[in-house]
Amino acid sequence: MATRPLMQSVKYWTVCLALVGLAALAATGVQAQGKSSGAKVRLGTPSASLSYLPIHVALQKGFFARRGLDVEVIQMAAGLVAPALLNRAIDYTTIPSGPATAGARGAPLKVICFTSVKLQHVLVSRPEISAVSDLAGKRIGAGSFGTLPDYEVRVLIEKYRLGANTIIVPLNSTLDRMIGTQRGTIDATVVPVPSDLKAEEMGLKRLLQMGSILPIPQAGFATSEEKIKTARHEIIELLKATIEGIDFTWNHREETIDIIAKWIKLNPVQAAKAYDSVRDTFSKIGVPTEEQAKAYIAMLTSTASLKGDVAAGSIFDFSLAAEAAKELAQKK
Repeated sequence: MATRPLMQSVKYWTVCLALVGLAALAATGVQAQGKSSGAKVRLGTPSASLSYLPIHVALQKGFFARRGLDVEVIQMAAGLVAPALLNRAIDYTTIPSGPATAGARGAPLKVICFTSVKLQHVLVSRPEISAVSDLAGKRIGAGSFGTLPDYEVRVLIEKYRLGANTIIVPLNSTLDRMIGTQRGTIDATVVPVPSDLKAEEMGLKRLLQMGSILPIPQAGFATSEEKIKTARHEIIELLKATIEGIDFTWNHREETIDIIAKWIKLNPVQAAKAYDSVRDTFSKIGVPTEEQAKAYIAMLTSTASLKGDVAAGSIFDFSLAAEAAKELAQKK
């Protein structure tokens, strides 16, 4: 009886890996970093997101190229990155959730750093709502069950004791949730930065920075255990460039705002607001605190329906990020 599910699992992964091969060859939004005579590395990313802004900054400033890394950025769906890493179709990804989930289930994948260590999401509401407590018994829009927005809203309801009569309305599209809030179909919702700027233009009110109550890391780097074993020097150089990108993002406001404006397609005023909204969500050296790591595991356990306790060592390996940070500090 055990053979059939196993064969189904094998078939599933075979299909996934085949799709990954096609995605790597036919991906749209491929960007090449400046010319480098060094190692070619392929990086799987989602669409533009401020959660991995320091990595984009490092690309734009040539920090990877300076360390001998020729980075090819391949935009791909989040669900493909774990099999892509296992199939060696990509070397790294900025989307840690898939590899972390797979790692918790036994796959040889690890999250090796986090660039953002607090959620870059904002709770917005109808203008007549003056405080989070006013949402008791109201309708709050979120993604479908098991998504990050759904998890955020459930934590919000519990933390602010909004009660069992508060209704979670599943709407997967951020735009649909904002329109629903504007029209009164729902009373509030969670949106990512910089969608909160659009929400304000629609007459909605900013109620809460979700990162203030949920210190959950969002983006960073994940890779395979094989890569960690065979390309340690490459990874350390990659992480040094990333830490340099984090430092630049923290300390060079105007230039980072210009990078955001071009990347996310915002005007200078919008880009400045977005920068100021997310600046303090970034790590300093790519390594989360114990509290942040625990918050990430709690989120992952809930959203991925993981069974039992998830050991940090099954999904994280921050030793190389710590080593990279130490080497950088010694040279200052």
